[in-house]
Amino acid sequence: MKFTQRLSLRVRLTLIFLILASVTWLLSSFVAWKQTTDNVDELFDTQLMLFAKRLSTLDLNEINAADRMAQTPNRLKHGHVDDDALTFAIFTHDGRMVLNDGDNGEDIPYSYQREGFADGQLVGEDDPWRFVWMTSPDGKYRIVVGQEWEYREDMALAIVAGQLIPWLVALPIMLIIMMVLLGRELAPLNKLALALRMRDPDSEKPLNATGVPSEVRPLVESLNQLFARTHAMMVRERRFTSDAAHELRSPLTALKVQTEVAQLSDDDPQARKKALLQLHSGIDRATRLVDQLLTLSRLDSLDNLQDVAEIPLEDLLQSSVMDIYHTAQQAKIDVRLTLNAHSIKTHRATAIAKFVGAKFAG
Repeated sequence: MKFTQRLSLRVRLTLIFLILASVTWLLSSFVAWKQTTDNVDELFDTQLMLFAKRLSTLDLNEINAADRMAQTPNRLKHGHVDDDALTFAIFTHDGRMVLNDGDNGEDIPYSYQREGFADGQLVGEDDPWRFVWMTSPDGKYRIVVGQEWEYREDMALAIVAGQLIPWLVALPIMLIIMMVLLGRELAPLNKLALALRMRDPDSEKPLNATGVPSEVRPLVESLNQLFARTHAMMVRERRFTSDAAHELRSPLTALKVQTEVAQLSDDDPQARKKALLQLHSGIDRATRLVDQLLTLSRLDSLDNLQDVAEIPLEDLLQSSVMDIYHTAQQAKIDVRLTLNAHSIKTHRATAIAKFVGAKFAG
């Protein structure tokens, strides 16, 4: 399994096609062999029966037992004529041979049991033969016509090979054509991989999905959406960094001034104490500002989140005012809240509440 995972898609598809084609070829060869052998057996059994019937029409009473058909010349045996195609013999009802074909017919044993087909062997041979037995119309003679099983098997094999060998020859051509077509179909994926390798990290340009297979198109679209979100996040981070630097510049400058004032007030304890109090207050304001900036950065990254909650603005603002009320009273600041607010649905209600509270406190 791990080995196949390391292979390319083209090689895996080619191997799958080759395995399926081989299995299909083996199954079709087996089915073709069975059907062909059945058809060949039926054809040659019919031929044996017709030949036996033709022999039964002869006037067998005039046949001299010494008469024999001439043997097949050797020049014909070595040609395209198979001497095992058919052979015959004629016996009397008591098993005496009166006529044969002069070749294998002489070796046919008398083994008559019933009319019809039977399997057997020639005298002195082990090869199986197919025989058909028939009785002459006058009942005096037994006619037997035989054919070697190997002849039928060779015939069936030749027929099946004639059908399947062209397919085997065409298989390598099909594989070559398939690999070429796979190369053409996978070319858009190679271009896509090259575009990803050459892509600028902060580029927002979407990938070109032209020619990409429909199975891969959702992946390309998801990548484009990811690139868009990543680019937007980077823009927000740059903006946040710029805003944070701008917002922190003034408080830090004020803290530096208060520190210098405290250092220069060694001879005036009252001025030194006031400077330290202002320094402490400035640090608090800077801390709240940093909290606000961090909260704002979190809110900016919540565009596509699904954790939506309903926030009652009136309760939120009243709670924030109560948090700063005592501090405002000590500073002789009058704080009042007048509003006609409704509830809103937004992301991260807790973060929103912290941000509003920080703004009031600031």
